[in-house]
Amino acid sequence: MSETNGGKPRSGFLGAEDGALQDNVAFLEWCERARFVLHAGALELGIFASEADARFRKVSRGLVIANMSSTYRARQVSKPIAQAAEALVVASRYVITASNRYQAVYLPELEAAGWKGHTSNSAHGFRAM
Repeated sequence: MSETNGGKPRSGFLGAEDGALQDNVAFLEWCERARFVLHAGALELGIFASEADARFRKVSRGLVIANMSSTYRARQVSKPIAQAAEALVVASRYVITASNRYQAVYLPELEAAGWKGHTSNSAHGFRAM
């Protein structure tokens, strides 16, 4: 179920609708939280895939069923979970790439427009990092 936040539906993922794009610090903090969540998910999936593979190999202890060994059958089940873990690692890298590109491209523009490092100038809606 989605909760509401001031009448707006919540996506449930890191508060993207709660102001991640309101200023530079919020955007960079959101990127870091997203990276952390994706990295933690990748670790969890990777560990689970390894444990599932090991346990499923022991289920029939080498018994061949329908021309498939226990090793092959265990791999058939655990491999998609391991691939999901790898996909989350890639997603985490893309989030960090976006953060780095933001810093390389937009922060110089903000500074050229009058953004001063540690001051709070609300004219452009961005705050100091």
